[in-house]
Amino acid sequence: MIRYTGNPYVDAGVAVLELRLQKPCAEFTEADLASQAEWIKKEYRKKIWKSYLMLHLPNCAWTQANPDSDKNSEYIHKVLESYKPEFPALDRLCAFCNEPAKILADRRYVPLLTGETSMASGAEGVPGLPVCGYCVFAVHFYPLATLKVEGKPLFWGAPHPKWVLRLNRAFYGDIQRLLAASSDELPKLRWPATRLLDAARQVMDEIERMPESERPPLCDVTGIHASNYGTSASFDELRIPRCLLEFWSEAGTFGDLYRCIERQAWESEKPKPKKNRHGKHTKPREELPPAVREASRRNFLYEALGKAFRTPDFREQARTVAARFFMPRGKQIDPNATALAELFLEKVAGMEKARLEAIRSIADALVQSKNVNWIVDRLMRSGKTLYDFLPTMRAIERKLSAEKKPLPWDQLLFALGLSCDEDATSRDSPLVYELILIRVFEQLGLAQPDVLASIDLPDEGKPTDQNQTIGG
Repeated sequence: MIRYTGNPYVDAGVAVLELRLQKPCAEFTEADLASQAEWIKKEYRKKIWKSYLMLHLPNCAWTQANPDSDKNSEYIHKVLESYKPEFPALDRLCAFCNEPAKILADRRYVPLLTGETSMASGAEGVPGLPVCGYCVFAVHFYPLATLKVEGKPLFWGAPHPKWVLRLNRAFYGDIQRLLAASSDELPKLRWPATRLLDAARQVMDEIERMPESERPPLCDVTGIHASNYGTSASFDELRIPRCLLEFWSEAGTFGDLYRCIERQAWESEKPKPKKNRHGKHTKPREELPPAVREASRRNFLYEALGKAFRTPDFREQARTVAARFFMPRGKQIDPNATALAELFLEKVAGMEKARLEAIRSIADALVQSKNVNWIVDRLMRSGKTLYDFLPTMRAIERKLSAEKKPLPWDQLLFALGLSCDEDATSRDSPLVYELILIRVFEQLGLAQPDVLASIDLPDEGKPTDQNQTIGG
């Protein structure tokens, strides 16, 4: 029977079949498979699929000038009917599900394998990957849940079938809209991280609306960006960690603030016209069909997260993302800004909660000073590096001591990750500086708005458009 196996190509195909048949794979009948086989025979003959299938299954029958030749007819018969009992089995087991294999597959049958004639070796000395009829059937439906991004198919993999189904449903829906808006070929999209994180965000919203007893467990999910069209395989993946899904799940606690940050991070809908490598202006995006235009936009936050997740330790890069997107500039700070930044830093950037609490307590101590205007002025004029920031905090500490409200210096050292005054190993001083500053402005706005209004910022009056900060 067709079932999820853990192989992303098979599983994406199973998800597509479940979406098309509107039932779980355990309930598929032979009549269901026969109907889907007849449908896909006709669908893949459409011109729009011919070049795209070359990226998935190079030289398969549907990419040929004559799909009805004897060789191509035999291929289609193997792909869509070898699951039937009368089709002879090999003396091998399927590499994906461990059932009796029916086909020794090359890259015409399963992506990322070698070619039919260029295979020099294989398991047990026989070229080809043994695959059962059900798995090869499912693989041929996976292209229906892939986007053509930067010249390669982009699709989803996950360890839990419910996540596989929901993530692939997002791309399956996108493909249906793009097919309806296109004629000869699928549009070439860009920004794989944006496409993946946008879909994952939509799926997370769906799951949050489900009864808790029906929600699949949170897990790492993976976007796969791969093709073996040409002389060698090209494979990349973007692993979206569970901790980001946990952050998304809890971010709604702080109202609409995070959604506002996401919205502001989207690229303008009317970008300036660009030139291609030949010096000619490319087609302005606003002239494209709405479905294509929407599927082509970039989200700067998602791209920054994607860049972080591709590094060996994404937590380090995630702190840069926090400083760029979660640390607003100016005096008007949302009352939940500090809490949202702290949640992101704890969940995604791996900062200890105790350090975040120490930073908050230091900022709150500064707000209690009767010389808070002077303190803010010193902070605003201070550099963010450790060598600038520590002397500034020393001067502030002396001011607070004169007020008999000494700054907890050991807490500051702990917040910076330092063992003593002579330690100079902290790399988090810019982050600590920003967190203290936004907490000070946040608390002044809540408790002392008159004091906040009297503070003059060095760059006050200059444009503070969030898109300038993000795009710059």
